[in-house]
Amino acid sequence: MGALSRIDMPQLRSNPQRKQSMSNIPASITCPHCGDEFPFRSNKKFCSPSCRKLSAQRDQRKKQPVNATNSPDEKRKQHEVFELAARMAETLYSMPPFQRLGYIEEVVQLARSGNCPRVRQILTMPALIRPNPDKKHLFPRGCRSYCTISQAADRYCLISPWNSGVAAVVRGKVSEPPTGEINEVMALAA
Repeated sequence: MGALSRIDMPQLRSNPQRKQSMSNIPASITCPHCGDEFPFRSNKKFCSPSCRKLSAQRDQRKKQPVNATNSPDEKRKQHEVFELAARMAETLYSMPPFQRLGYIEEVVQLARSGNCPRVRQILTMPALIRPNPDKKHLFPRGCRSYCTISQAADRYCLISPWNSGVAAVVRGKVSEPPTGEINEVMALAA
């Protein structure tokens, strides 16, 4: 028994290097994704699984961005959105002028209700509200004298009782107008 105790004794004695390395361990570390502090663990780099996943996605997007140039799926979605916007504008300009306000009102209310996210996306898209005049494919009939559907809806919302841009109206940042009346100024705008 004496021989066994001599063998086990060195293991029981405290190791000064181990104590020193344990004192250098921080109590908390910062998450590289969100910047929050969390309790230190040697096998944990991020504060949560969602931060770990989001960081990996961000790194992957740096290597290969998800846009119409790099992703066929995004290219198709973008084409569908612009195609729908062109069809909506063509519908607007194929109507008699006295029916256009009603159509624009229906489109704005459809986007405002949230039942059609694509229409909401089209009406709030900055590239269609303030299109580049050199990109004629954005304008109905390829002519800048016609507004895009987003521009028409924006003008309608600005002169209507909402008195705000289409993006604010569609996103619900502006309350419903008190009456549904349309005055002469709005009729001239269409």
